Amino acid sequence: NLSKIITFVADSTNFLHTMRRSIYLTLLLQLLNQTSFSIIFGPVTFQRRPVLRQLGSMVASTTSLISSSPHSVDAFSSISQNVPTSKNVPKMSTEQSDAKNVAYRAFAMDVMGEKIPVAMWYQINNNQEVERVLPSAKYLHRISVRRIGELLARWDFVPQFVAKNYQLKPTLNNVFDGTSVPVPSSGPVVLFAHGYLGSRFDLSHIAEALAQDGFICLSAEYPESLAASYAVKEDLDRATITNQLLTELTSSWGVSKPTSFGIVGHSLGTGTVITTGDNSWARVCLAGFPRRPNTGRAVTQNALYISSMNDGAVSPGRFGGASAVPSEFSLLEELNIPQPIPKQSMLLVDRPDAPNHISFLTNGVNDSMINLLSPLLPVAEALKIPVLDFDKYQVSKDSDATARLVIPLVKQYLKEQMKAK
Repeated sequence: NLSKIITFVADSTNFLHTMRRSIYLTLLLQLLNQTSFSIIFGPVTFQRRPVLRQLGSMVASTTSLISSSPHSVDAFSSISQNVPTSKNVPKMSTEQSDAKNVAYRAFAMDVMGEKIPVAMWYQINNNQEVERVLPSAKYLHRISVRRIGELLARWDFVPQFVAKNYQLKPTLNNVFDGTSVPVPSSGPVVLFAHGYLGSRFDLSHIAEALAQDGFICLSAEYPESLAASYAVKEDLDRATITNQLLTELTSSWGVSKPTSFGIVGHSLGTGTVITTGDNSWARVCLAGFPRRPNTGRAVTQNALYISSMNDGAVSPGRFGGASAVPSEFSLLEELNIPQPIPKQSMLLVDRPDAPNHISFLTNGVNDSMINLLSPLLPVAEALKIPVLDFDKYQVSKDSDATARLVIPLVKQYLKEQMKAK
């Protein structure tokens, strides 16, 4: 009898796991929009409301099954209804009478047999013919639901084709397709490092603003990207990709004489910032803290940190907040930024409407995530999957307001640090 009971329990467990996987996949497929349905299933059409009603009933009847998933990790932060919005804040000014035009180029480099996408922005010499001759730039952005499932919930069963492509518009109105525009042979170079489940376009608004001022900006797609443009391989890491980018920059892409180097990173990308380059590099860390996460030791490199006490993913409070900022770092005041900015500085935003973790990203990237992933938030809540403050941003939608704080500060710091080199 005991043997029969054990066999029954084992068979039931396998059945429940299989059923759970089927539910997850069905939810992911059905909650994609009608365009995705037609791409995935060809001529088959769906009535969305009946499908969603059926899914709702299915989820309600299997709540206990789903919430006990062994694939879930950490606690999900429920949607906050108290996060202030920035609806009354004027939008970013994207045009200036004397603003320089910006060229955007899409490159790909071969690293360990994989084609790694790289975005580049640089200044165009202004002339009245540019807007008539050059088409506006478009950023080809992709969100892979499979990659999100792999990295956040360790799901390995979502098909590769469960993804959606977007054409994002630049933040500035004067960013043009630079395919026919020569890359400057010399100038200050700034690299960008996206965070966990980020993309090479996450900080494109900052790159555009820097390119207007003569910086040559590059952003590679790292293995943790939600775009999933290439296969993840052992030893194909951020350092390997960054080193190859620097080689391609001078040998293949025309920037033969960089005058100085800087790097800007968000979240996980702040680790890339600290470990890239030598002491001559200028560094900016967004949504990070100037202490090592594993040891708590102070960061020794010169760097500007900009973080928020409202960040639910990389919370400065875990380190101790403002009181834990290393003594070597100057703690900046938001309304009283010194000139020059000290080489080791931190701005820790602490107010009711302070940015959340993804407020630092460009508006277009965040809008695409809302477009695709909003229907999945209830599923993530049921499965207790962390969402990196996506729930907060859906309420605050404060990318533009955050950019008005961040961009001038980043430009000032990089100009001061890179001009002298």
